[in-house]
Amino acid sequence: MKKRLLAVCMCLGALPSIAQSSMVKGYIVTEKGDTLKGEAKINPKKEIDNYTKVNFKDETGLQKMYKPAKLRAYGFNDEHYIAMDSDEEKKFYRILATGSINFYKLGYESLRMNEAVFEVEYYISHAGDKELILIKESKFKKQAGEWMKDHPEFIEAYGDEKKFDLEKAMAAITQYNSWKAGK
Repeated sequence: MKKRLLAVCMCLGALPSIAQSSMVKGYIVTEKGDTLKGEAKINPKKEIDNYTKVNFKDETGLQKMYKPAKLRAYGFNDEHYIAMDSDEEKKFYRILATGSINFYKLGYESLRMNEAVFEVEYYISHAGDKELILIKESKFKKQAGEWMKDHPEFIEAYGDEKKFDLEKAMAAITQYNSWKAGK
């Protein structure tokens, strides 16, 4: 019996190392607008954390957890997040594309059948505009097409997808933004 209990304890002790967070090079932008470089603690198994907080260690070794109300932005690897209002509270939105049209992803937790599930919503806005427009995934082509009326071929390349395709959506907006910037 003691051997079984010991084996169970050893297995349970190994679980935290499986879902372990890691430190990666990153940055934060403070409320004052200062950019600090350092390392962000990332847990790939809990994507929701990227939208609610960031654990950051600056170059002096000081480690602190920041919520969206205390930062303007943060980033690591090729992911960049910006703090913006959502239902009267700040949340981190992942920046998917910037330019004439900004494209964002918001992750949040909701309850379904008494179980917490991770869900996402996508938003667009015009450059410099603080108002975010919710994209209905099933109507992405129609909604984005209204924003790209002056050069519709970029949204036409999205195709007639019935299911939302994030990669194609990002490509269409990025190509449109590049064209608009070169005008």
